Amino acid sequence: QPPQPAPAPRASLPLDLSAVGTFVASWFSDEPTLRLPAHEPSHRGPELQEIELALRSNIDPWFRGDLFLALSLGGIEVEEAYVTTLALPFGLQLRGGSFYAPFGRFNQQHFLEVTPFADIPLPNRRFFGGEQLRGLGAEVSLLLPLPFYAELRAASITAGNELSFGVPAAAIDGLRDLLAVGRLLTSFDPTERLTLNLGLSAANGPNAAGGFLVTDENRTDLFGADLYLRLRDASSVAWTALQAEAIFRRATVPGGRLEQGGVYAWLSRRFDRHWEAAFRWDLLAGGEAIGDPHVDDAELARFLAPAHQQRIGASVSRWFSEYSRLRLQANRDFGLETEGAAGAAVTEVFLQFQFAMGAHGAHPF
Repeated sequence: QPPQPAPAPRASLPLDLSAVGTFVASWFSDEPTLRLPAHEPSHRGPELQEIELALRSNIDPWFRGDLFLALSLGGIEVEEAYVTTLALPFGLQLRGGSFYAPFGRFNQQHFLEVTPFADIPLPNRRFFGGEQLRGLGAEVSLLLPLPFYAELRAASITAGNELSFGVPAAAIDGLRDLLAVGRLLTSFDPTERLTLNLGLSAANGPNAAGGFLVTDENRTDLFGADLYLRLRDASSVAWTALQAEAIFRRATVPGGRLEQGGVYAWLSRRFDRHWEAAFRWDLLAGGEAIGDPHVDDAELARFLAPAHQQRIGASVSRWFSEYSRLRLQANRDFGLETEGAAGAAVTEVFLQFQFAMGAHGAHPF
């Protein structure tokens, strides 16, 4: 028999591979206000905020994979790693793996790459910490059959967040140990140049105020509303955007309940391909202790206790190209007030440089 032809090689799907490096030099007039060490500036002098490695590709016609690794001087961590379906009917999509919870707008963003600031808004810092609200689990999303864009998302993930929840994956015994999250996002285009996004979010899960033994006395509820408004200039790449978000947290702990609300808003202006400026206002307010609540964990108690804090900040960014950027930011933090004790006001200055290599895909809008 004549020799048979070799089988055709299997066509490989392209793999998007990239790295984004972010460095910052910081100055504080006094000790920085309460935060956990993570990816935002925390002390005077130079810091490596993060090197993010991203690997993204369609696995096959049915699934897409996304992997984000965060490198720092302390080591490597999995920032996100998930698989998303591509071909489900009726507007359904499933996602499974480790990902940022679909709560609010800021929490889902890789803030170092897509926001005009080098740090985290006060409500997100206090409620979620520098690593934000994320976990291992599954999510389902549905495009609603409406005449405008409307997406409903629901997720069940591990509740290992150390500030508002606190049951790690290794301590899970049942569904009540998981964090449940729901979000409704709508989008409108009132004009050809104007886009408006409105979102509502809610979450419920166990907190660690009573240890890892989950009871009805240690549950946390979160409620949020967010807005994003963007106006594009008619004949250039310039645009103006407003982003705002309000979050309310209700933590039931042994002996009572701790409540806290917060809001942030920022206005940004992209003048051309090279220059961008932004102004932000953050507020923590409305804190209240109901009953006689007590939290055994001293570190957790600091972040659950009602507090008042306000901060304003402004930044100017110079884009040398779409792959490199230099940013100067200044904040005035008016101090953290808890139980009648007022902290000192702090001036913060950040000089941040960021570069991107490779085919770094856009993060979710």
